Amino acid sequence: MSDWKTTYTHFLTSATEDYTNKEKLGDLLVQGELALAKVTVDVASSEISNIEREEELTLYFQMKQLLNMLRALYNDQFEMQPDKQHALVAAVLYFVSPFDAIPDDAPLGLFDDAQVIDYVHEQLASDIDRFHNEL
Repeated sequence: MSDWKTTYTHFLTSATEDYTNKEKLGDLLVQGELALAKVTVDVASSEISNIEREEELTLYFQMKQLLNMLRALYNDQFEMQPDKQHALVAAVLYFVSPFDAIPDDAPLGLFDDAQVIDYVHEQLASDIDRFHNEL
């Protein structure tokens, strides 16, 4: 098991090299929405603590913003610098992958995903603000 930064770097390389066409981005959007639906089920569960629920809600809302931005990019409704677009795609890739620093089916399996999403969310803060102001 590696740390989330090393694994994220792997996904960033993949985003830069492999996710340059619309078909792959479209598939990634579908995978992202399906993965986000699983978080929704977790948040609604009575089996998690309020602290876990709060963390998963933060993850949900940040990921939803990133997916909305990716959808706008996919539909040519929004533009970003290529390096920031790659970071966005890498975050979504990390989120949908069951094989990351902490496997998603393990206890606290979304902890590393939340760290990556928060990290990228901070990197893209100005783009997120611009996205909300433009659309």
